[in-house]
Amino acid sequence: MTVTDIDVLPNLRDLGGLPTNDGRRTRTEVLYRSALPAPGDARPTAVAEWPARTVIDLRSPREFATRAHPLQSDDTTVHQVSLLTDAEVTAPSQGTRLADVYQGILVNAGDKLVALLQIAATAPGPILLHCAAGKDRTGIAVALLLRISGVDPRDILADYVSTNEHMPAVLARITRFAPELGRTHPHDRDLRGAVPDALDGVLSEWDSHSGGVHGWIQSRGATDESIQLWKDRFTE
Repeated sequence: MTVTDIDVLPNLRDLGGLPTNDGRRTRTEVLYRSALPAPGDARPTAVAEWPARTVIDLRSPREFATRAHPLQSDDTTVHQVSLLTDAEVTAPSQGTRLADVYQGILVNAGDKLVALLQIAATAPGPILLHCAAGKDRTGIAVALLLRISGVDPRDILADYVSTNEHMPAVLARITRFAPELGRTHPHDRDLRGAVPDALDGVLSEWDSHSGGVHGWIQSRGATDESIQLWKDRFTE
């Protein structure tokens, strides 16, 4: 059988190898990001170890409940950590700045970001983060874990923007494998692609907080232990 582009999970990459502000680097085979996996996906070549042992699915409850997660198995545990509610996902986005959507996640889903950090710090790896397109919710979640680890905002933004290379495949996959998302998910939000100013506003919010991103996540309930566990796990 011939493997076509649409049969391969798009926007999948290992977030290892990035420099940190204390002279370390992020480890490979710890944290992956991607768009929505689909049943029957070909084994990807973009990462060394597959499937991930832990999946953090950032979609809303209604999105998550549409069908069984294709990666759920005896060897892979899937956690649902919704960064947007059903109503927020389906709300018309015409005229809504992506930056405002991102700031809304910081305001309304801080406890979910704390939960995400705890899973990332303690669950078996590799860990895969994804939402529907792997762009907005995944972008914020990845940015948080990278910034906590000391990755420079410029490198975080560069990884975020690289998602734009994959958006045609992402949108084609949503149409084929998740048509219900095509009906309810605001496509104009996805057609805008990754918008650097939107994520830059998130990074600025974290860095301007007393104590930086560590202080910000602690003010939402994260512990010193979970922060240190994640840093020790993800950097070398």
